[in-house]
Amino acid sequence: MASGTAAMENAAWIDCEKIDQLLHQHIRVLVSVDGSDQSSCAFEWVLHGFTQSDRETDLLIVHYYDDTKEYLPPKWRRNAIQADAEAKCTSYLVSKRYAISVRQRSPGVKIGVLLCQDIKDQGTSFCVMGFAGRKGKDRHIIGSNVLEVMQRGKCSCVVFKEADPSKLPLKRPAKFVVSTGLNPAATKAFIDALRLSRPGDHIHVVYIRPYLEPHSKESRVTQAIRHKYDSIFEGMQDAAAWPSGKMVKFKDRIVKLVFAPQGINEGIAQALVRYANNFEADFVMVGTNVLRVEKGKPPLGSVSLQIVMEFPGNCVVSSFNPDTDAAVTAK
Repeated sequence: MASGTAAMENAAWIDCEKIDQLLHQHIRVLVSVDGSDQSSCAFEWVLHGFTQSDRETDLLIVHYYDDTKEYLPPKWRRNAIQADAEAKCTSYLVSKRYAISVRQRSPGVKIGVLLCQDIKDQGTSFCVMGFAGRKGKDRHIIGSNVLEVMQRGKCSCVVFKEADPSKLPLKRPAKFVVSTGLNPAATKAFIDALRLSRPGDHIHVVYIRPYLEPHSKESRVTQAIRHKYDSIFEGMQDAAAWPSGKMVKFKDRIVKLVFAPQGINEGIAQALVRYANNFEADFVMVGTNVLRVEKGKPPLGSVSLQIVMEFPGNCVVSSFNPDTDAAVTAK
């Protein structure tokens, strides 16, 4: 039993040295602004929260405009968006920490494709976007540019559904829910939660226990997940419990491993969303393997996609690349 659990755990693990590199590497954030309420709210969160807590973060604000769209309302036009971005950045950041790129959209090329090129050129860590874009009046219909970035951007994508800046976790601790399982992409989602969080923030790592799994007898999967995160959490509190001792940098985060029950006639995604709603989470984190698309699969698995679509709050799709994020091979 023990050896089987260890093998399952290794299959879902990212090498400790690589975790240290991911947690301490320079963060580059790209924010796509288009004048919509959701993208504006995303910009506010990055500017007033994330970049203020991590003074080493570099910020690139990107806007692509189309001069043929003369019908756009004033706040969606190039000059208004650029002026707003410049005013806010100069008020809160020194000039060396940000750049504003306002460029004309290439005819016939989707903005999502242009953003993917920006992500590649800048070595972006996180791309922050509004969920629906300008055309998406329905909060349950994801924007095409967001899908393009998820599919080909090869960086973690922070997708904002919140449109009211007053509800942002700027003057209170943020709440993160990480959907976990025995796969390295889920581990990457937890790493991203640590990177996006501030001291005092709450991070709940949630595994949905199958409805038929008895509480009196944990499955090997449940045991492996428990052991995996117990080791990480111990390393966050005690430098001697982590090979490099660097995890203690995040000891001021409030972390918790939760085994949430799956209800009868309830899917895994529904159970996760139910937990996140009850917890009043600000962000739900899901992981995805970037090589899915190259194998002809959708950018997100069915459960992760359902979580992103059904959770009413903001979501983070954490990008895991086996070629660069160095998962340990199961023995």
